[in-house]
Amino acid sequence: MSETRPKNILVFGATGGTGAAFVEQALAHGHKVTVFVRDPSKLANHSANLKIIEGDLFDADAVKAAVTSVCEAVFTAYGFSNKEPDNKHERVSRAVVDGMKAAGVSRLVAVSSMGASESAGIGPFWVRLVAKVILKHIIPDKTLQETVIRNAGLAWTILRPPMLVSKPATGRYTVWEGQKPPQKVAWKIARADVAAEGLRCIETGDATDRAVQISS
Repeated sequence: MSETRPKNILVFGATGGTGAAFVEQALAHGHKVTVFVRDPSKLANHSANLKIIEGDLFDADAVKAAVTSVCEAVFTAYGFSNKEPDNKHERVSRAVVDGMKAAGVSRLVAVSSMGASESAGIGPFWVRLVAKVILKHIIPDKTLQETVIRNAGLAWTILRPPMLVSKPATGRYTVWEGQKPPQKVAWKIARADVAAEGLRCIETGDATDRAVQISS
């Protein structure tokens, strides 16, 4: 059980690996969680503290309407393939922050990607190569997403992981600002660890108005 007062948390991207881990952990900490999902059948957890809103992330009006004054924090972990230049992350994030502002909700923790914004060029060669080649359309969109979040006037936190892996949470990871981590890192991290840090930031208020790198 969390030592903090239980909160009402709204999650966008709850059926992805990081989002699903966040939902599981938040419920285990006693929080009330609302998820906005297109396909509820993909949800593994059916806790009494879980509320489901069915909708499409690209329906801006539905996204905005999902945020209500009952909500105390929002966690976003959606990811789109962007096989061609697109601004999917930016568009969805704009709808999310517009909904938050309309409802008077200020706390937002968002998962982005290492390589976005001022983290461009960070990491060893293979990390930079992935950002430049495999994520060549995603990173620019994530940078636009971050700009929307930073300029929204909210109490935001941006988490930038490198390679995400589907393994159990370890609780052993490093969070830092700037290009160089304070210690040696593996340049990969379990989705569940990213979720854990996101939940910790919501519970404690840590890293407010900061964009940080996170890696095991």
